[in-house]
This record gives sequence, structure tokens and C-alpha cells, in this order.
Amino acid sequence: MARDPGRALWVIIMPSILLDISNPNLNIPELLVLDASLILELTPNPVRPHPHHTLAVNFLNRLQAAAQQGQVMTLLPRLAFEECYFKICLRFLVPDAKRVGMHWHDYYKKNPTAIRAATSTLTLFYQLLQAFPIEVIEPEDLAVTPKGREPPLADRLGDLINQFAVLPKDATILGEAERLGIYTVATLDSDWTRADGFTVIIPV
Repeated sequence: MARDPGRALWVIIMPSILLDISNPNLNIPELLVLDASLILELTPNPVRPHPHHTLAVNFLNRLQAAAQQGQVMTLLPRLAFEECYFKICLRFLVPDAKRVGMHWHDYYKKNPTAIRAATSTLTLFYQLLQAFPIEVIEPEDLAVTPKGREPPLADRLGDLINQFAVLPKDATILGEAERLGIYTVATLDSDWTRADGFTVIIPV
């Protein structure tokens, strides 16, 4: 349970339905929302590899085959897409900043052209998304949803943060999936296991 400071009450956090990403017999739904933590494994961090990298790659290979055959549509919210680019940029900025004893943000402000070192990796990453194929969800895609006119995401964000005990970025992505009427998501982020009402494909 989590305490709601505004109401001085305890809010019960319910778990999502979990499906093991390593299960080779997992039935992949026709529509699937993806999280940045999973998609980033298309271009893994050579310095700090993710502990579930192999599981992620095996799942992504299977998912790509299904997507190329038209059996599944894979959707990446634009916020998650931007996070992928941000994390890739950090791979180049952080080591250089550490070498001169600076925080990456301060280093970037003084050396803005240093971010260009990420260009080739960003280009490769986008090419991989296109070849997958993965569709990036744009804001206009969320204006009218399959369920009809929904309240703006801003109206739901606070409730989702409270309900699932997740940070705003994750709440936004889950809110976008909700507006699209898609309740199955794939991620490597354990925070998503608290997304009650969603089915989460994740290492379990």
C-alpha cells in the first residue's frame, strides 16, 4: 500500500498481470506498446550492458518476425522514443564528463558539440526501428481514441502516478496506451509491475 498525502489515506496498489518475456510459447497480442528500457537493447550500451539484455534480444527477434509478417503492430510512445535518444546521448556525454570531473549536464553546456558523437548511433537506432517495424505514436494519434473522446492525458496523469506509484514518464506512457485501448505492454522496468489493469511482458 502507498500513503496518499493529500487525503491522509492508504491507497492499495494492485499488481499487473505478468507474462514472462523469456517464455518462447508466449502468445504475442496483435497490438503491443513498448517501453524505452526494452527498445534500447536494439543498440545495447557497451559499457554498462543490461542484465536482461539476452532475454530482451531473444524477445525482440521473435517480435520482429511477427511484426514483419503483419501479425503484430508494435507501438512506441513518442516520450519513450525521446527517452531512447536521451539515453543514447548520455552514453557519450557521461564518460567524457567523468574524465574531466564534471557532471554530464555541465559538461554538455560547456561543450555542446560533444553531443554529435552520438549521431551515428542515433541514426542506426532509428534505422533499426524502421526495419523492425516499430511505429512511433505521435500526439495527434491520441486525439481521438478507439473508445471515443477521452479526457486529456493531463487530467489523468496525477491519478495514474497515485494509482500505480510510478514516475510521471511511466504514467504518461501507460496513459497513452490506455487512450489507445491497448492494455499489454513490454518492458524491462520492474516499476511497471504495479500497473493494475495492464498485462506486462517482463522478465519474471
